[in-house]
Amino acid sequence: MIKNRNLRDFLRVGLLLALFAYIAVRIMSWTGLLTEELNCGAEKTVIVDSNEYFEVNGYRYDNANGRTTEKAFEGRHSVKLTPENQYGFSITLGTPKRKELYEGSVWFREEASSTDTTGWPFLVVTIGKHFWQGTIDVVQKKNGWNKLEFSITVPDSAYNEPIVVYCWNNTKNVVYFDNMTIKRKNYKKFFRKESINVSKN
Repeated sequence: MIKNRNLRDFLRVGLLLALFAYIAVRIMSWTGLLTEELNCGAEKTVIVDSNEYFEVNGYRYDNANGRTTEKAFEGRHSVKLTPENQYGFSITLGTPKRKELYEGSVWFREEASSTDTTGWPFLVVTIGKHFWQGTIDVVQKKNGWNKLEFSITVPDSAYNEPIVVYCWNNTKNVVYFDNMTIKRKNYKKFFRKESINVSKN
């Protein structure tokens, strides 16, 4: 009889702890404590070893050589990408974990400079050679600018390579990109400050 009572008490305590843990996770998720957000608006750059990078809150984005004041969604600057200079807002983050959720968005404006209508402005996320996703679907329009978004859950595979997010002008026109945002959800550690920067050539 005593053993049964002890077992019931143990189960009650276990259920209460599980309930408290569930509520705590839900609260942290609702308040954004399990989400980190990075925003880059092409406003600030730094020079490191003769290379120019965008820098926001200690994170560096490669391919800042297309920075311009010709057009901007917000602020004074954007990234101008051409058929000769196709890549911008490139950031390499740490190695992702299984089931982590990544979301991202960017605004672009395409200025026709060619009669060739092939190709698209892309927002791309890659994980080495294992994963590639390029987003071209416009989800919002505002003042001549178009918004691209992606959402991925890291597949249930063991990766040992970093996740890379970048903008790609795969058109024959001039495309301006501005205000790139990346969010990571359902994780236990923040983005690594020692993020690696890569150029797409």
